[in-house]
Amino acid sequence: MKPFVGNDYPTVGVEQEFHLVDETTGELSPGVDKVFAELDEKTRGSVSHELYLSVLEQQSAVCRTADEVLHDVVSGRRALGQACSKAGVKLAAAGSHPFSDWRVQQFVPSEHYQWVEQQCVYMAHRMVAFGLHVHVGMRNVDTAMYALHEMRRWTYPLLALSANSPFFEGQPTGLASTRTHLFTSMPRTHMPPEFTDMAELEAFYEKLVRCGDVVAPGDLWWVIRPQPPLGTVELRVFDLPTEARRIGALVAIVQAAMATYQDKFNEGAPRSNFNFAYLDQNRWKAMRYGLEGKIIEPQSGQVISTREQLERLFDMIRPKADELGSASHLEYARQMLNTGTEAQWQIETCERLGGDLRALELEIAKKTIV
Repeated sequence: MKPFVGNDYPTVGVEQEFHLVDETTGELSPGVDKVFAELDEKTRGSVSHELYLSVLEQQSAVCRTADEVLHDVVSGRRALGQACSKAGVKLAAAGSHPFSDWRVQQFVPSEHYQWVEQQCVYMAHRMVAFGLHVHVGMRNVDTAMYALHEMRRWTYPLLALSANSPFFEGQPTGLASTRTHLFTSMPRTHMPPEFTDMAELEAFYEKLVRCGDVVAPGDLWWVIRPQPPLGTVELRVFDLPTEARRIGALVAIVQAAMATYQDKFNEGAPRSNFNFAYLDQNRWKAMRYGLEGKIIEPQSGQVISTREQLERLFDMIRPKADELGSASHLEYARQMLNTGTEAQWQIETCERLGGDLRALELEIAKKTIV
């Protein structure tokens, strides 16, 4: 693994995994290369393939504020939307596709994605799921490993806040985040093991290489992981929001939380002790119920609502959010607790459309571009 490159400021950036759909039917469309051909040079430099020919990933610029990220996300979606229109497809942002058959999706014909297909077989074919990844720059490897550990407390409640995939294979799944079910069927996609430092993580990685389980550090697909070459901690647990403004809120939360923990580490705060059984149970509750469940606080063992746990997080990070200029985004996150998840929005919209999942998918595509 490459050495950790520290950041003097808690910079922030995102990666969005979009899917492409037919303009009329809403079916997944393997048109990514046609879209790439329509992109201007600047936008083309920010996008890449992602497993299937019906998916593309867009990376934001490295930003200092949630405002900057949101501006980048909105302008990037508009540029992609224009290219998609020229290519005869629509851009859609959600955690899953509600009805397209995963059996007919085409893999990107790259060496690495062919390796993923061979390694993960059935699970890779079913993994028609789309996420949001948030990176925060950390000062050094020690603060990064500390923040990674402490963020375990909040990772699955934050998943609940982002839940946006209640349909799959043409039916309601009963899950707020079907993406999580699909994603965590793959190896190395849950919470990372407990590592005391980066050296221990690197030793674990080298064992996986020797087993043939990974070929690059990027194959550590945990819901939260360090990214040494970027000097970041990357939170990978989110369903991709349809509404761009929700990305601004999630970015503000993660940036303020990791910066808060960096300060706590520098002040000599000890690591928290978490019950991993509680953490895993909270993953299930977030995946199943979104914001509507009760969870077990992973350190105290207290049974509380998911909303209450998130309120505790928001209260903890408020001073840092003020310092980073993201108080308005944190306030919007509080509103999200009241308005509910986008999974709920999808269910309500589908009911309003008479249960028509094709119409729902086209509504998602329409809402993606603002």
